[in-house]
Amino acid sequence: MSSETVGLMSTIEDRIAARLSHSQKRAFQIAVMAARRVIERRLRLLRLVKTGLKKLAGNETALRRIRDDLYVLLRLAAAWARREYREIPWKSMLYASAALLYFISPIDLIPDPMIAIGFVDDVAVVSAVVSAIHHDLERFIQWELDRERALLR
Repeated sequence: MSSETVGLMSTIEDRIAARLSHSQKRAFQIAVMAARRVIERRLRLLRLVKTGLKKLAGNETALRRIRDDLYVLLRLAAAWARREYREIPWKSMLYASAALLYFISPIDLIPDPMIAIGFVDDVAVVSAVVSAIHHDLERFIQWELDRERALLR
């Protein structure tokens, strides 16, 4: 691994950490550890996508600020699991998966059933990750568009 790649990784980590509270950072680090195990197995990642889609579908209004970002993360995870898209750095995929795990986790700093404020920590974590890996997500979205165009030809 080049020193530039290593520097980029810590930059991503730093950008995520800078946007989270101390307790969110700790909870997110637990999600990162779990995500390492999840992305090793395709079926685990597909289960994560399925669970994430269900939770998002049931809470779209409360999650309107990050709804589109969550859908991109979910599509990315599904494409990764199906081995259709692997052009994302492993570390970015790890953080994307960790954000999804954090989102679906029943253990929140603020319980999700408290609709008015329950998703505040989910919004913070997902927003921090999306911001940190936005270039990788933009490339994924472009890949989706190119793929769709190719299918229409």
